[in-house]
Amino acid sequence: MKANAKVITVILAVTVVAGSILTAQSCNLRRGESYSTLSAADLTALADTFPPQNQRQLAQNPAERKSLISNFKQFYSLAMAAQDAGLEKSEKFKQQLALETDKMLAGELMQREPNTTVPKEENDAYIKAHSKDFDALFKILTEGEKQQPAPEQIETFKSQWADMKVMAEKARKAGVDKDPKIQIQTKFLRPQLLASLQMRELQQKLKPSSEELKKYYADHPEVDLDKLKKKAEDALARVKKGEDFAAVAKEVSDDKVSGEKGGDLDWKPKGSFNPDFENAAFALQTGQISDLVKTKFGWHIIQLVGRRPAEKKAEAAKPDAPPAPEGPQEEYNIRHILISTQEADSVEGMLAQKGLQRAVEDATLKYPVRAPEDFTVNAPGLSPNMKLPGLGGGQGGPMAPITQDPKKK
Repeated sequence: MKANAKVITVILAVTVVAGSILTAQSCNLRRGESYSTLSAADLTALADTFPPQNQRQLAQNPAERKSLISNFKQFYSLAMAAQDAGLEKSEKFKQQLALETDKMLAGELMQREPNTTVPKEENDAYIKAHSKDFDALFKILTEGEKQQPAPEQIETFKSQWADMKVMAEKARKAGVDKDPKIQIQTKFLRPQLLASLQMRELQQKLKPSSEELKKYYADHPEVDLDKLKKKAEDALARVKKGEDFAAVAKEVSDDKVSGEKGGDLDWKPKGSFNPDFENAAFALQTGQISDLVKTKFGWHIIQLVGRRPAEKKAEAAKPDAPPAPEGPQEEYNIRHILISTQEADSVEGMLAQKGLQRAVEDATLKYPVRAPEDFTVNAPGLSPNMKLPGLGGGQGGPMAPITQDPKKK
């Protein structure tokens, strides 16, 4: 069984800077003060591990360097908050740290030795000997997930996990973990992982209460889900009683494009619509009107206007084209009325995000981090007068800010 970069990437528990490994020194970091200082020398050393293109972009863009510093200051502040909350001692942290360590080592070995493989018998033997380890990790990774993976997906994940573990051990034997590049990346792993766990804890705590939601809906009735459903039910009652479907669609539908045409979505083949919408529409008889149909877009009222054989287009078949479906194909003329719930569905997340941003700002005040104003980036082959295209597009570093609108320092 060949271990490749795609396999390694699939096993991703948290978003951290690419590649890191836990060292004995990092295990002995003292609580609460380990991440109070961010040095220019460390940032320079970390930038030395970036791809050359990123180094050049970062070297010539002061704004991106300041953004990187700001991001790391947030990570460090949240890491100290996580330490105070005891997350550093949690089983979740230990498991995810070990996962990131092995993922990095396996990926680094694959970069050095692309043809390295894990034989199937070795993969099977590892799974058999470490099934309890996998079960413990899988339980943590899927904790809180509303939908659990299918059995076949679990087996695929388990095989990929075993490949990664075997490759990581080979990497250790080859001394990959002693690479200076890995050592500096090590220094930035733990605070980022702790910050990620702290963010998850905050997200759980900051979910808006029913009272907060009620107040928001009272102030913003246009996004009250109950009122939107009532609006959809009223529209349904009107067309069921015989009112002209096109006239009602033009009056109330939130799909303004089709609404101007009386809700007409034109003739389309199967596969053109959301599956929930399509299943409801194709279950109708010609001229029949559905009950309310809920999709991710909102509440729909659907009328099947007609169906006909699909016109065959005279096109030369491409060599790599999938085979055409067997049997005669149909296309459908559908009308619909949409009462959108997309804005309403995002209210809880929006309120939680505002609370999360406030919590991050509070953490940066409670846990201040000393950091440089700037740092040097050693970009090989870069002339001081060289102009690079495409700067300022967020491509200067491997990090994304923890919040969508981080507080500038």
